[in-house]
Amino acid sequence: MAVPAGRSGHTSSYGFSLRYRGHWGIRLRLTNGQVEITVPPSDLPPIEIALPDRATGMRPGETCRLVLTDDRGP
Repeated sequence: MAVPAGRSGHTSSYGFSLRYRGHWGIRLRLTNGQVEITVPPSDLPPIEIALPDRATGMRPGETCRLVLTDDRGP
Protein backbone atom coordinates (compact mmCIF):
# COMPACT_ATOMS: atom_id res chain seq x y z
CA MET A 1 0.00 0.00 0.00
CA ALA A 2 1.40 3.37 -0.98
CA VAL A 3 1.38 6.13 1.61
CA PRO A 4 0.51 9.58 0.17
CA ALA A 5 3.24 12.21 0.34
CA GLY A 6 3.26 14.00 3.67
CA ARG A 7 1.74 11.05 5.52
CA SER A 8 3.78 8.94 7.87
CA GLY A 9 1.60 5.83 7.65
CA HIS A 10 0.56 6.14 11.30
CA THR A 11 -3.00 5.37 12.22
CA SER A 12 -4.97 8.49 12.96
CA SER A 13 -8.11 8.47 15.02
CA TYR A 14 -10.67 10.86 16.37
CA GLY A 15 -12.98 10.30 19.30
CA PHE A 16 -15.63 12.14 21.23
CA SER A 17 -18.52 11.58 23.65
CA LEU A 18 -22.05 12.83 23.31
CA ARG A 19 -25.49 12.79 24.87
CA TYR A 20 -28.36 11.34 22.84
CA ARG A 21 -31.95 10.66 23.94
CA GLY A 22 -30.99 10.76 27.60
CA HIS A 23 -27.91 8.53 27.19
CA TRP A 24 -24.90 10.39 28.61
CA GLY A 25 -21.37 9.49 27.54
CA ILE A 26 -21.97 7.64 24.26
CA ARG A 27 -18.45 7.28 22.87
CA LEU A 28 -17.57 7.35 19.18
CA ARG A 29 -14.06 6.64 17.91
CA LEU A 30 -13.25 6.90 14.20
CA THR A 31 -10.15 5.13 12.94
CA ASN A 32 -8.97 3.32 9.81
CA GLY A 33 -12.29 3.32 7.98
CA GLN A 34 -14.36 2.17 10.92
CA VAL A 35 -16.32 3.62 13.80
CA GLU A 36 -16.47 2.12 17.27
CA ILE A 37 -19.53 3.09 19.33
CA THR A 38 -20.00 2.44 23.05
CA VAL A 39 -23.28 3.05 24.85
CA PRO A 40 -22.76 3.14 28.64
CA PRO A 41 -24.90 0.85 30.83
CA SER A 42 -28.24 2.35 31.91
CA ASP A 43 -31.94 1.55 32.20
CA LEU A 44 -32.74 3.55 29.05
CA PRO A 45 -34.09 1.96 25.84
CA PRO A 46 -31.83 0.93 22.93
CA ILE A 47 -30.77 3.47 20.31
CA GLU A 48 -30.58 3.04 16.54
CA ILE A 49 -27.35 3.70 14.67
CA ALA A 50 -27.97 4.52 11.00
CA LEU A 51 -25.36 4.70 8.26
CA PRO A 52 -26.13 5.35 4.59
CA ASP A 53 -26.07 1.61 3.78
CA ARG A 54 -27.39 -0.01 7.00
CA ALA A 55 -28.80 0.44 10.49
CA THR A 56 -28.33 -1.41 13.76
CA GLY A 57 -29.74 -1.19 17.26
CA MET A 58 -27.57 -0.88 20.35
CA ARG A 59 -28.55 -1.56 23.93
CA PRO A 60 -26.98 0.25 26.86
CA GLY A 61 -23.75 -1.50 27.87
CA GLU A 62 -22.91 -2.57 24.29
CA THR A 63 -19.99 -1.69 22.05
CA CYS A 64 -20.00 -2.22 18.30
CA ARG A 65 -17.48 -1.63 15.55
CA LEU A 66 -18.81 -0.78 12.09
CA VAL A 67 -16.78 -0.68 8.90
CA LEU A 68 -17.44 2.50 6.95
CA THR A 69 -18.00 2.10 3.21
CA ASP A 70 -17.39 4.59 0.45
CA ASP A 71 -20.87 5.17 -0.98
CA ARG A 72 -19.83 7.85 -3.47
CA GLY A 73 -20.01 5.38 -6.35
CA PRO A 74 -17.47 4.73 -9.11
